[in-house]
Amino acid sequence: MRRPFPPVMQRRKSRSGGGSATEAGIQALFGHGLRLHQQGLLPAAKTTYEQVLAGDPRHFDALHLLGVLNYQLGDPEAAARWFDRAVLLSPNHAGACSNHGLALQDLGRYVEALASFDRAISLAPHLPEAHFNKGSCLHAQGLFEKALVSYDRALELNPVYAKAFGARGSALQLLGRLQEALTSFDQALALSPVSAGVLLNRGNVLQILGRVDEAIASFEQAISIDPRLSVAYCNKGHALMALARMPEALAAYDQAISLRPGYAEALWNKSLALLLMGQLRAAWPLYEWRWLVGNAGNAPETFSRPTWLGSEDIRDRTLFIHAEQGLGDTLQFCRFVKCVKDAGARVILEVQRPLIGVLKGLNGVDELIEQGAPRPDFDFHCPLLSLPLAFKTDLDTIPSRGPYIRSSQDRLSHWAQRLGDRRGLRVGLVWSGSSSHKRDAERSLNLKDFLSFLPEGPEYVSLQKEVRPEDVHALASGTVRHFGGDLQSFADTAALCDLMDLVVTVDTSVAHLAGAMGKPTWILLSQIPDWRWLLDRSDSPWYQSVSLYRQADRGNWSPVLAQLAADLGAMVGSGPLLKAYN
Repeated sequence: MRRPFPPVMQRRKSRSGGGSATEAGIQALFGHGLRLHQQGLLPAAKTTYEQVLAGDPRHFDALHLLGVLNYQLGDPEAAARWFDRAVLLSPNHAGACSNHGLALQDLGRYVEALASFDRAISLAPHLPEAHFNKGSCLHAQGLFEKALVSYDRALELNPVYAKAFGARGSALQLLGRLQEALTSFDQALALSPVSAGVLLNRGNVLQILGRVDEAIASFEQAISIDPRLSVAYCNKGHALMALARMPEALAAYDQAISLRPGYAEALWNKSLALLLMGQLRAAWPLYEWRWLVGNAGNAPETFSRPTWLGSEDIRDRTLFIHAEQGLGDTLQFCRFVKCVKDAGARVILEVQRPLIGVLKGLNGVDELIEQGAPRPDFDFHCPLLSLPLAFKTDLDTIPSRGPYIRSSQDRLSHWAQRLGDRRGLRVGLVWSGSSSHKRDAERSLNLKDFLSFLPEGPEYVSLQKEVRPEDVHALASGTVRHFGGDLQSFADTAALCDLMDLVVTVDTSVAHLAGAMGKPTWILLSQIPDWRWLLDRSDSPWYQSVSLYRQADRGNWSPVLAQLAADLGAMVGSGPLLKAYN
């Protein structure tokens, strides 16, 4: 919790003609309460302040410190009530205005909080705490650029204000200005080396910058200061996963969970570590914690019908299965629909709009609906990515490793005509995914660099709709045929995939589409990929037709592309050696 603005005591004159003895007694009682407060005896101090107010309801210091005390006890609502009375009595007290703002901010009353901070600054413009508190309020609202202005002003007034350096670093981190954030965190730690929170944030920045060993060291320093800081163990687990130190990562997650039972992020990330290691049966129950992790996917819906996770008999019942994450996830896990159908249920499948065309006719689906459309009645529902849990799936029981998605005949005919006669081996290319993806920098390629490795001979066809500005010039060279906006839906992309001899792609939804269609597919993966591609193998238990090309060193694509080019060149020289999976 942020510390309140240091209170300034105000000596009061007696308001009664002969009450000096009474006033002296009240002041003595107040002094006793203040000593109790300073000793950390908050309940006793609270009782004493209340006794002071019983004798003098307009005793400013008692009103103010009751606000401070309740704020320290974690009750901003009670604190705000006491500060209301204090600032009404003494509206020109900068400390009371600033502390009032802290309580209002914690209650989410940001407009009032900012007004209080501005009032404090107008009364005491040279007090750094008032500027810091205003910055904190702006920060809480996501106004990071404005928060920086306040933090910088606080640091102008107090160049050794460690908390302001730490908060400034956090704002810079959230603005993506990582090197500046790291500098600010280091400045904070130079002034206050035992700040576990700053060390934690510093570790997060170091990990994003790819300096993973240093990140782990920063997390460990935070833990040495606060051994019960569960988030530090959790973040250390993330960093260890990035180095493929999986047993150590699991141990870090377990430590976080032992310190905070029900810690959703640690439990969910432990599931990702287990999935990456291929321990699917142990992972699926923990994967259900994704619903309580804000960035894992969609917020859980509330349904009037119960969730089905495999326990109930669903013969002759209707199960509503709903997509919940990205397009690639839907393409990968829709294979489980047939398992539900084989269990005797009537199946309604709800998917994202772009996938409606390509999933028409999916085996096991009785009714396919688009997200947002009216829903028919059903007996049970199940999120799509909970089906592996329901069927107790492990590496040996993954269903439908062969083709389970097919392109439509009309789209296939249309794109066959658009492509025209063959000019050699046809290779479909996907070099980048969505720029908003949190791991985009790890998985996407620059087209110019990609093309520089590809051998001459094949007919290269772009399978992606969107092209980034930095790739436009390379695409204009004519090396790759690109149809852009003509790809109206995944049904078009599926047809193009079907007409390729080979699909070469980074880790995007097209990788799942091509794999689900049984097309020979080469997937380019970062050193530590998404969990579904596992570790240390060149094939996939999810798709029979997929080959995996993995980075050996973090961020270094050159050896991967060189191997891809060699394999592709060998095919060009000897003729197609690819097997179609039907």
